[in-house]
Amino acid sequence: MDKTTIVNTERKRLSSKRIVALATGTALLAGPTALAPAARADTPPQVSITVQDQATANVPAGAVGINTPFWDRDFTRRDTPRLIREAGITTLSFNAGGPDDLYHFQNGGWLSPDPYGPYNGLGGTAYQDDTPQFSFDRFAQTAQAAGAGMLVHVNYGTGPTDTREHPSTDADLKPGDPQEAADWVRYANVTRGYHVRDWVIGEETYLNGWNKPSGPTPPGGNAREPDAHPDKSPEAYARNSIEYANAMKAVDPDIRIGVELFPYDPAKAGAGVDLMAKQWDEALLGTPGLAQAIDFVDVHWYHAFFAGATTEAKLLADTAATAPVMAAVRTELDRASVPDHRIAVVAGETNLSPYGDPRQQTAAGALYLLDSNLSLLENGVSQVDWWALYNGPWAAGSGWGDLGLLSSGECPANWSSPQPCEPPVGTPFATYQTMKLLTTALKGGGTALAVSSGSPTLAAHAIQRPDGALAVVVVNKDPQLSQQFSLDLPGSYHVRRTVSWQQGDGKPTVHHGPAPTALAPYSAMVILLDPCQ
Repeated sequence: MDKTTIVNTERKRLSSKRIVALATGTALLAGPTALAPAARADTPPQVSITVQDQATANVPAGAVGINTPFWDRDFTRRDTPRLIREAGITTLSFNAGGPDDLYHFQNGGWLSPDPYGPYNGLGGTAYQDDTPQFSFDRFAQTAQAAGAGMLVHVNYGTGPTDTREHPSTDADLKPGDPQEAADWVRYANVTRGYHVRDWVIGEETYLNGWNKPSGPTPPGGNAREPDAHPDKSPEAYARNSIEYANAMKAVDPDIRIGVELFPYDPAKAGAGVDLMAKQWDEALLGTPGLAQAIDFVDVHWYHAFFAGATTEAKLLADTAATAPVMAAVRTELDRASVPDHRIAVVAGETNLSPYGDPRQQTAAGALYLLDSNLSLLENGVSQVDWWALYNGPWAAGSGWGDLGLLSSGECPANWSSPQPCEPPVGTPFATYQTMKLLTTALKGGGTALAVSSGSPTLAAHAIQRPDGALAVVVVNKDPQLSQQFSLDLPGSYHVRRTVSWQQGDGKPTVHHGPAPTALAPYSAMVILLDPCQ
């Protein structure tokens, strides 16, 4: 897609200095194991991976989340809490994409009509037809059963009097209501005792049409985030968000409030979508009073898609863009922040693409999940919420293209491929398996350490966990060659265990004994090490 094209990133089901050693100095790194085939003549030379005694970020215990859209009927399956627990996911996000700004939590959940018309540029489908399949209570109870925290998006776009019988019109606008959001906080945390800490005002509000001519979007054009406010500018969103935050924190002062920020690439901020994002961010954060009212910003990370990473190699190389983009976000936030109040960053949505992509279910997609989320966390993001637990397949012609960790057991619309439809509902995709590696490395949170690798196709990350373990994550992005490596660590360690996954594996494998020194093509491992006493 042309990078200058502004798109609404909505997901729709229907549109679907020492080697590791003992105290005696005996090396624990073994030769090649079953993780890697025998070295070929064209096998790359051994790669040196150096972990430094230098912290890059603090990673909270609840740093790994998943989006659970209310239009997903599979979320109510009895095995959902177990599957969430087994994946190690610690936060559930009540986020349905565009329909968030039509959603009202009362009476089991219902949607206002879309102020931009029933199809809003979606080409035959409608946000307002994404009928909630489960209530907020069911969401919260599932999160509790899974031992997970919660993040909730409140409706910024439409108010509770905006009904199908009496819809919002140009003559009678019915925008989102801060009191309704405050009532939701009261219901969740006072009446029901769900202890929801994080609340986001709206969803991708920067795509509400603020930079476009007024009027409905033609069918087949780009959808706009539902927003019935007369002023759709970032300054208006900021002022209204202050009202929301004040009303919500009056009910529960312990909650955290987030607003929608559009991350941009500083190297491309002079034109196109990056210029639009920069303009939104600067206007939003420059509004007086906002920095004091909020606690975090919500960024949606689909950089590979916007960068045109159309091949697997480009996709896996795209994680190199994380550091400069997140540095730009941090600079903007620090410029806006007030003393003793540092605004955090949550990646409330992330995936390799906001639309169906045949790489979603491949080894490359699975390795991207692991490498990209760790890159975000070590560059200052406090929480990463993958899209999604369940999503459903995309349109015919793109493979399954399912953005979910778990299969919905369906066929894409107008499916005519000889390839079979999705496996039975609840079947884990490859991304579910690498999610397990991610949460193994991050169990309990910890401190991200600076790491360098001698190969662009052998990524490495390190987390000093609260239990004392050092988790070293190594990812082989080469689809054909195994890669040998050596570890240089800031101390002496012995191996607790190694957890690995490679292309074709049904689940991660746990190894005990010496740590491997090679990785098979398209594979990853987490080496858990304990310091020598």
